Amino acid sequence: MATLVGMLSGWMNELELEVSDSCLYEKLIRCALGVDSSDLRVSPTILGERHDPLSLGQVSNIHPSNLSLGHMTRAVCRGVLDNITSMMHPVFLLEAGVQRIKGSGSALSRNAVLRQEAERAFPLPVEYGQDVDSAVGVAIVLHDRM
Repeated sequence: MATLVGMLSGWMNELELEVSDSCLYEKLIRCALGVDSSDLRVSPTILGERHDPLSLGQVSNIHPSNLSLGHMTRAVCRGVLDNITSMMHPVFLLEAGVQRIKGSGSALSRNAVLRQEAERAFPLPVEYGQDVDSAVGVAIVLHDRM
């Protein structure tokens, strides 16, 4: 999302228009909340992945009816969750006895669309920590395993 906002902000600057990043975030999330789902597909790995640095981002299934900011934002959020579930498949979690997902970090706390997509991606209850950094989530998992 930060890269999407940065790209839009850069385009706005090139057009000599000024909109703050926080305003862009708010507008993008509001637009995406108006789009229940999208067939636009975004693989948001534009910086690669630790396990696959050459896996760069892609946008596919583009057509005139899904080129709105709402569709793009919804697709980016869905792509983030698709990426997470590709590394930690929900079936694996169920087989391992996981009973709930604990979401933490500012990306989730500030983005209702990302929360919706997290709840769609996992067949388990998703609970959110309030004002909790994502590192806390890792600590909780490690603590439970010790």
